[in-house]
Amino acid sequence: MSAGVMTDQHDEISKKDVLRETGISYGQFYRWKRMGLIPEQWFRRRSTFTGQESFLPRGKVLERIRQIQELKDAHSFEEIAEIFSPDAVRRTYRAEEVATIAWLSHEAQGMLARRDPEANFSFLEVLYLGVIQHLLDEGKASREQILLAADTVAARFGELEDTGTARHLTLVAREGVTTVVLHGVPCLFDRGCEVVASVDLNELTERIRVHLQEAVG
Repeated sequence: MSAGVMTDQHDEISKKDVLRETGISYGQFYRWKRMGLIPEQWFRRRSTFTGQESFLPRGKVLERIRQIQELKDAHSFEEIAEIFSPDAVRRTYRAEEVATIAWLSHEAQGMLARRDPEANFSFLEVLYLGVIQHLLDEGKASREQILLAADTVAARFGELEDTGTARHLTLVAREGVTTVVLHGVPCLFDRGCEVVASVDLNELTERIRVHLQEAVG
């Protein structure tokens, strides 16, 4: 398999357009940035015909603002900051806390082999379940391919550096052989490869983190 990588500025949105599309004020936006609700590493300065402009990953920042707007009526901004804290990935969770993630089906949970069924779940185990559920919902991958993808995330996710850019899992098949690719930027594969399915790991991680932090809050 040959592969190349590329970055796509079409996946970015200017700060000005973020404010226009979400209806929030300049003051709100920068208050949330100062509190860490919108990560500093998402900002990229780029030259435009009007001068310097800040750009952010479109999907990530619009989803984050949507989450903040949903949470702010029931939580203080300090509590919301805790929800988005990376500490969520370092603690463990009881089975009943994991069960609050209603979109994790019994089928997905049954595909996680655990030495001690009574033990708490690590965040990585919950992410494992999330990958399984995403691929089950897509309906394109076989059970064997799904387990290969989830096992790869469990074994190698920690090696995929989080720099604020996208982190993806892509299932690729060629001549009956399936390969799992964990990558931080979009990948291009040669024409002999079939992209079976893909998972945006950053989006999935944030989705799980918010559910779990609300469950233990």
